[in-house]
Amino acid sequence: MGLRKTAANILQWSFTRYLLLIDRTVKIVWQEDNRYGDSQIFGFWHEDSFFMNLVLERLSHKTTPVDVIVTADTRGNYIENMIRRCGGNALRVPDGYQAFAALRKIVQDSYEKTHSIAVALDGPLGPRHEPKKLAFYLSEHAEEDFVGISLTYSSCLRLTRRWDKYVIPLPFTTVTVSVKNYGIVKKNAIPVLPVDAGTAAQEGSTSETMTQGVQNRTPERLSESV
Repeated sequence: MGLRKTAANILQWSFTRYLLLIDRTVKIVWQEDNRYGDSQIFGFWHEDSFFMNLVLERLSHKTTPVDVIVTADTRGNYIENMIRRCGGNALRVPDGYQAFAALRKIVQDSYEKTHSIAVALDGPLGPRHEPKKLAFYLSEHAEEDFVGISLTYSSCLRLTRRWDKYVIPLPFTTVTVSVKNYGIVKKNAIPVLPVDAGTAAQEGSTSETMTQGVQNRTPERLSESV
């Protein structure tokens, strides 16, 4: 038991030190479509959990303090440690049916204190890129905007044998962070979400092009299309 705890402490220390190295050497490019200030629900993909510690640390300076939902079992211990080192707070939530009581308390607390909440959309165990309803349940019941966050890395290691293909960015990498506000989203009306910042940029460009196309049409052609 002592050896296991020692190994866990070494692993936590290694992750934390490496996160500090990345923080000193990384370049972040922001693509933001969001108005900060009020409490919001941030959703991201589980594979980006490592770098999201730094993203949420920076977002907390633009918006309200950010609480991160983390699994209550031992898998969440490493995550909670890094979240605290980045100035955040972890909300430990059990898996399965035991989660309902904890989620009700989180929603109730959202009425009483001004905090944003962040959650891995496809966590804790996948399937990859299939969003669970948790973030949208919180958005609907707390009546707070859902904000999707997706990332792209110029260089990274990807753990392909894990279900989420977990990403570890390399030093001196450039990380593009896409932040998009979807408004209040109900759990039964989940939008299609980009899997990375590159996809998000393409979707935004396509949407803008379509909008400009409609605005540039003559009234006759616009009526014909209707």
